[in-house]
Amino acid sequence: MPVTVRQVSAGRDGKSFVCRTRDISEHGVLLETPEPLAPGALVAVSLLDEQTGMAIEVTGVVARVVPATGPTPAAVGIKLTATTPGWTGLVQRAHSDKQGRPTIERPARRLRVLVVADEVARRGAVALYVTSGWDVRFASDLASTEEALRGIHIDAVIAEHDLGDQRWPKVLEAAQRTQPHARRIVRAALNGALPPPPGKPDDLVHRVVDLQAGLEAVLDALAADWGMG
Repeated sequence: MPVTVRQVSAGRDGKSFVCRTRDISEHGVLLETPEPLAPGALVAVSLLDEQTGMAIEVTGVVARVVPATGPTPAAVGIKLTATTPGWTGLVQRAHSDKQGRPTIERPARRLRVLVVADEVARRGAVALYVTSGWDVRFASDLASTEEALRGIHIDAVIAEHDLGDQRWPKVLEAAQRTQPHARRIVRAALNGALPPPPGKPDDLVHRVVDLQAGLEAVLDALAADWGMG
């Protein structure tokens, strides 16, 4: 199970990086990590509950470091300082019989997706998109979006903003102008409302996806009528 880890020091967020879980329990998690973490370090662990589509973040302290042995990578054991009902449910399902668990079908080719989100939204977004298998890039504002769009071919741009937010139209206008064949998506909290109908090839927005709908909804928005326009 992929997760992201962010070191927290003196109330400030540090670097984020992707790890894989080797084991999880109600009060801790053992992570294979590409980055060294010292015993006693305070970290935030973010992951996606694929059963519910919800992003979960818990904090903990590095309790032990397990060195690499042969082909087995190094790992760190993190003792959680607090748990949530979401975490408890995830652990219970992880330790139960996984027979018949649904899988997510993904496109054969590896999509390159630009996700535009502020720091708060990005924490949940990283936990979601790290499971996708896509080449995911992140931007935080219009300037960084325009820079990313100039640098590489993008298959889709996903704005993680509320529908009433005035930032996403400018972001998607830049995508429409610079890479018109990219799929343009807004991922927003709909709070039970139905999403607007799918857009046409020349529309600013091709799909609106509910923030609570999980990865399958994002995949549907990317795959439906792919190649239009």
